[in-house]
Amino acid sequence: MVRKEILVGNGQKLKLKKLFNTSYPTVRTALAFKTNTALAYRIREAALKMGGVVVERSETQKAI
Repeated sequence: MVRKEILVGNGQKLKLKKLFNTSYPTVRTALAFKTNTALAYRIREAALKMGGVVVERSETQKAI
């Protein structure tokens, strides 16, 4: 099974948290495509504009 994820730095995640006035877990799950709410969509869109990169991984691969 392939998972999609948007990679951004921790500083960018904190900026997203403040920008959308939400919690860190909300940002984390949105970037991991685990949620598909309107807020999650806006978080992903902003992360890509901040230089985030979409990656696809198989379940057996781990982040470095």
